[in-house]
Amino acid sequence: MHARRFLLATLLLSLGCTLPIAGQARTLPDNGIEFVLGGDQWQPGHRFHAGHDWLALACIKRECTLEPASLAVQAGTWQGHYDDQPTAGQNLSFRRQIPGAGTVLGWFHLDSRMPWLSPGPVSTYAASTSGTKRPASEGTLEVAVDLPDHTQATLVPLYDRKQNGFLLQLRVPGKRQILEGIASCSHVLTPTYLVWAGDIDRDGKPDFLIDLSDEVGTARLYLAGQAGPDEIAGVAGSYEPPPFGGECDGTGWLDTAY
Repeated sequence: MHARRFLLATLLLSLGCTLPIAGQARTLPDNGIEFVLGGDQWQPGHRFHAGHDWLALACIKRECTLEPASLAVQAGTWQGHYDDQPTAGQNLSFRRQIPGAGTVLGWFHLDSRMPWLSPGPVSTYAASTSGTKRPASEGTLEVAVDLPDHTQATLVPLYDRKQNGFLLQLRVPGKRQILEGIASCSHVLTPTYLVWAGDIDRDGKPDFLIDLSDEVGTARLYLAGQAGPDEIAGVAGSYEPPPFGGECDGTGWLDTAY
C-alpha cells in the first residue's frame, strides 16, 4: 500500500511539483515555508487561496510520505469571550488528493523556490505517530531522536526561573541551541511538542517540526541547512494555531508552586 501511494504521488508531479536537483541552492521565500498543522480550522486574515498546490506529510508510524493535497477556503469569523467584534478570517479545509491510510501531521504549501518540497517518501527519524523516545537521563519530558550517523539529538525543556516558564533546548553532540519558549500559556508540559524529525529537504541533515504552543504559541519548522554559525538548525517556517475557545489566563502549576 505504501509503495502504491508513492507511485500515485509521483504520477502527479505534473501538478506543479518538481524533483530536487543536485547542487541546486536551497533559497527560502522571504516569509519562509508556509505550513499548517491539524485538520479543518479557522485562520485570521485572507492570505490563503484555494488550490491543489499543497502537500500532506502523511505517516504510518515512522514511514512518512509527502502526498499531493488540496485546500478549500471559505470566509469565516471567530469571536473570543472578551472581544467586542468578531475577527474576519477564513475556514480552511485540507484534503489529500488520493485518500490513503496513515495520519497527516502537516500540510505544506508548494513553492517553486523549494524544488525539494515534492511528492515522495521522506526520511523520518521520529514522528508523533510512532511515539517518542526518552534519552538515557533523569529527565522525564526530554525527547530523543536517533540520527542516521548513530548519534542522538535530544530536546530538553529547561525551566527559566526569571521568566517563570520553560525554554526548549535542542542538543546534539558538542552543541546546544535554545529554540524558544514552550507552554507559555498553561505552563503544563507534555512531550508531544515533537511532531516530526527527519530530512524533509533531502540534504542529509536532520530537520525538526516542533509545536511550541498550547493555548497560545507557535509551531516551527527547523532545517539544519538553514542553521546560522552557532545553530544546529534554523527557522525555515512558522505556523500560528487558531485561537482556542478562551483566552490565555496564565493559570498553570508554576503560578501556584513558586
